[in-house]
Order: sequence, then structure tokens, then C-alpha cells
Amino acid sequence: MSKNTDLKSKTGIFIGDALITNCDHPIEKLNFKNVYLEDDGLLRILEACNANKNIKKVTLGYVSNNGLRLMGQTLKINKTLEKLKF
Repeated sequence: MSKNTDLKSKTGIFIGDALITNCDHPIEKLNFKNVYLEDDGLLRILEACNANKNIKKVTLGYVSNNGLRLMGQTLKINKTLEKLKF
């Protein structure tokens, strides 16, 4: 596996970590259209949505069946997220 592939597969994790670490920054919209987030990356993004209450809208690209389940769980927990679409 090349280094580029390793980085691409971890993009969601890196971004999610940054969003969790910087909860005080007023990022309201995330757009991952045309981006495939592996389950670990998607989970980290969804955790960030729960931790960072400023995030109101998230657009996702390609999601696995397990990712859809994770999205459903997040919507049940997160009361500030207005829109989660793909």
C-alpha cells in the first residue's frame, strides 16, 4: 500500500480529531461530497459532530452499509445536527 493510499484512508480520522480537539471553533458545515470515508474515518467525523455542537450540516460522499448504521445512531444522539445527507 502506498503512502498516499494510507493518507487517504485516514483523512476522516485526521479531520475528526481536529474537529474534536478544536470544539470552540465555529465550523458549521462539513462537505465530503465525492469522498469515500472508510468506516473508521466516518466514525471519527460522526464523533466530532457529537463533540463539536457548532456543526449543523454534514454532506457525505460514499458510505458503506455499516456507515449508514453509524449515521443513524449519530442522528439519534446528536440534537444540534440539523442535516446529515449524502
